[in-house]
Amino acid sequence: MKILFINGSPNKNGKTVTLAQKLLKNQEYEILHLVDYKLYAYGQDFSDDQFNEVIQKVFTADTLVIGSPVY
Repeated sequence: MKILFINGSPNKNGKTVTLAQKLLKNQEYEILHLVDYKLYAYGQDFSDDQFNEVIQKVFTADTLVIGSPVY
């Protein structure tokens, strides 16, 4: 089973990632930090948008875990 954790926090070592590490302990998973990708608002069309790269990783995952910080 392929697990993908999407980190929506701009902090790669923050509490969102720490919580995911505890949740996914003893499991093999891939982390995708959204801060590493250039993503634009829905409906905008820019040549350097990396949304397709992100969505391809989502489509290949069996399980998707999304982490977002709460302020």
